[in-house]
Amino acid sequence: MRAKFALLLLLTAVVSCQKSLFSGTPRWMRMQDRHAYFSEDGDEEKPEKEEEAEAPAAIYVSGLRFPGGVAWRNGDYTGARLVLWKDGEEVLDLPAGHYPEPDRHRIRDGHLWWDDSDGSTTFVYRDGEEMLHYPGDEILRGLLVVDGHIHTLGQRAGSGGFSYRVDGEEVFSHPSAQVLGSFDDREWEGGALMRYGDEVCYCFTLPVRLGDDISAEYHVMKGEQLLKRFPAGTAEKLFDLRVLDGSIYRSQLSGLKSGSLTLFKDDVGQSLGIKDGVTVHLCRLVPFQTGMLVKGYSTQSGTKSYTYWLRGGNGPMQEWDSPLAVADLYVDNPDRSAIYLEGGRVQEIRDGKKNLTITPGRYLLYTPACTALVDGSLYAALSDANGNSHLVLQDGQFQSYNFNGCLTGIRIE
Repeated sequence: MRAKFALLLLLTAVVSCQKSLFSGTPRWMRMQDRHAYFSEDGDEEKPEKEEEAEAPAAIYVSGLRFPGGVAWRNGDYTGARLVLWKDGEEVLDLPAGHYPEPDRHRIRDGHLWWDDSDGSTTFVYRDGEEMLHYPGDEILRGLLVVDGHIHTLGQRAGSGGFSYRVDGEEVFSHPSAQVLGSFDDREWEGGALMRYGDEVCYCFTLPVRLGDDISAEYHVMKGEQLLKRFPAGTAEKLFDLRVLDGSIYRSQLSGLKSGSLTLFKDDVGQSLGIKDGVTVHLCRLVPFQTGMLVKGYSTQSGTKSYTYWLRGGNGPMQEWDSPLAVADLYVDNPDRSAIYLEGGRVQEIRDGKKNLTITPGRYLLYTPACTALVDGSLYAALSDANGNSHLVLQDGQFQSYNFNGCLTGIRIE
């Protein structure tokens, strides 16, 4: 299951600037004008479909299940199965393949997609049906279905480069580049892939030697076409790079000081108002209405507290201090719902204005897809760290899922 199954916990990444931290679906409409980075009134007529009752959203939960007695935590993956539940009812139970890793499968539009490899060929499945395969050993960092065509972005192991493919046919590849982004970036439906009209965009980085140092240059691509190149030395540190509505956004340090954290839209930059003397982390780009926010956190030497924030060009949209790591921040979160971690284990859960009762340190979040905030309600797939009594948080209540394995994701559609 490779080393990555060792716990893809979001905030074990408190020391990393490359892991995604937060998630959410932007709905905080009452704050839109004040907090949008670059800033439609709807029709006053009520649409006819308001007369029809909307089907309630379904709650999908995914997991990896093993036969009873299999010590999967010790590396025995015999008989691994992928499982999908819909509103608590099991709807899929399928062989998990060669590498049953929690982050190699994902829920989209009620389907369970996953990628697998036998070491020489990469396979992409949907609900157990093989959708495509192609030569090479890759892990998907991006997947989008556009007009019935499957776009994939696969990273090869080590410095083996990547390939961008459509329906399994290679469109562009590079032998040594690293893809920017992954499915950890849950605000982006395609992971490291982004839609640009009917086209698909992605970004990658290349190591470049500058004198005695190794730096990085960055490429923004649309299909096989280069949209933009950022030469090595463009920024002190570039955290994230994305394409949205035809514009190229980046979050970066424009100088040596933490106070130089800047959000760029194309060539126009705005300071994010971070004070000097602190260290910023993550700084991932989050689409928000017609613009972009940056999500991240700050630490200060000599303190044990984290300051979490979502920021646009007009200052912080959300900001708070915590002595514990926060597993997720959400754009639509006026009540500061959060799951707090220590040593990678869940310590506290705040759902809206109330704290939920949970045994501190008993549960884990195996992937960033294990939490969501929808319409003000917090959802979470909590795996029992040592046993088989897992919990799913929905509508402020815990539902029990008992099996030998772990929960790997939750999605409300």
